Parts: sequence; structure tokens; C-alpha cells
Amino acid sequence: MQDTIRLYRTLFGNRGYLRSVCGGAAFLAASTIAIFAAVTYATVHASNHVTDFVLSRVGPFNLRFLFIYGTFAAFALTASLLAWRPNRLPFALKAMALFLLVRAVFVALTHMAPSPIDPQQPAPFFNSIFYGGDLFFSGHTGLPLLAALAFWHIPPWRMFYLVLTAFFGSIVLLGHYHYSIDVLAALFITHGVFLMSRWLFSRDYALFRSSESQAAPRPKRTVRKRVEKWVEEHGPKRPTLVSADGPARASEIVRAARRR
Repeated sequence: MQDTIRLYRTLFGNRGYLRSVCGGAAFLAASTIAIFAAVTYATVHASNHVTDFVLSRVGPFNLRFLFIYGTFAAFALTASLLAWRPNRLPFALKAMALFLLVRAVFVALTHMAPSPIDPQQPAPFFNSIFYGGDLFFSGHTGLPLLAALAFWHIPPWRMFYLVLTAFFGSIVLLGHYHYSIDVLAALFITHGVFLMSRWLFSRDYALFRSSESQAAPRPKRTVRKRVEKWVEEHGPKRPTLVSADGPARASEIVRAARRR
């Protein structure tokens, strides 16, 4: 806890860090507006739903509780990870903003209607957030994968977010909340968004990883060193001088030979 407080004092006393956080927050706000506008546009202009190889064979199941409240739980956990280490905040804000902006572009270009789901209707507020016409690509699948790529240097969190990616990918397919192409494409597009974020916000990404001490990798031995070692271990041994007067006399003979 003391390390976290000290980190807050150090970072929030740095103007460059504050500018980066404010810039990331503004970028995220603009991207949020863009995605809501794209969802509204796609919902109004949605065409008919289409057949799907996976959805035609499974479901739909009523998984609204996991679909809605699982999302809130994942966001709360991720927010706590960012709050625990504030050095992660600038890159997280900008990477998420870029993700939402890219998704807004794809949503505005694609106007398919959702697949028919179970007749139970959620509350109007949840209906406006989770059940619009934003199908391609799946944000429930992409955002956990983006977190997994960002936390790749921390194996426990990397594995957690990869499992969460598979979990939400399964939920949206079993509940018919996304088409299978939405889930599959999210994996590739999200990886591209992460690579773009790491390139565009390289300093923020370095700051994101700065609080974790990483063990230095062991240097790899070159082929030449391996061959030399093998030769020393398996090759013919050099003959040793043995004098009739014993080892002490043999060492004197060697020294005398070197003087010549």
C-alpha cells in the first residue's frame, strides 16, 4: 500500500504524466461518443438477421445475467488493477479509446440485425446499452483480449483475461448476442489495435510495464561456445608431463621449457 501511495505522489507530481492522463481521458470520451453514435445509426438502419453456422446449431440460451453483470464485474476488476498501479492508466485509457474508435468505424459500416434471442426483455437502460445493432465486431470478446495483451508480462493476469475472453466469447454465442464472425474477427482486430496502440503510445506502454520487476533473461550461449565446450568435454585430453621425480619436478621442467 505504501508503494502505491508513493507511486501516486510521484506520478501526480509530474506534469507530463498528468497531460498524458488528461489526453487519454479526452480521447476515451470522444471515442465513447463515437461508438454510441455508431450504435444508434446501425440500430436504426439495421436490415434482417442472417443465418449463422454456429447459431443455427446452439441456443439461444438465457444468459443475460452473465452477459450484463459479468461485464460490470470485469470492468470493476480492471479498474481496480489500474487504480492499484496508476502508471498503467495512460496507456489503458488510450488503448481502450482506440479500440472503441476502431469498433465505431466497423459498427457504422455494418447494419445487420441481431439474431433472434429469448423473449425475456431486460430493463430499458440495459437494453439501450447491451442490445443495440453493434454486432461487428464483438466488444465483449475484444476488450478482455486487449487486457490480456496489455498484461502479457504478468502471467496470472494474462491467463485470467484469456480465460475471460473465451468465457465472454462463449456467452455471446450461446445467447445469440453476436454472430460467430463477430467473435472470430474480434480476436484479429483486437490484436491489430494493440499493436497500433503500442506503436502510437510507446512511452505510455513503457510506463505501463514499469512497475513490474522482470527477471532478466538468461543469455543464450552461442553455437561457437557450445561447440568449444563440447570439444573440451569430449575431445582428446592433453597429455600431462610426469617426471620420475614426481609432480613438483614436472612443474619445474614445464617452467624451464617456457623460459627457453
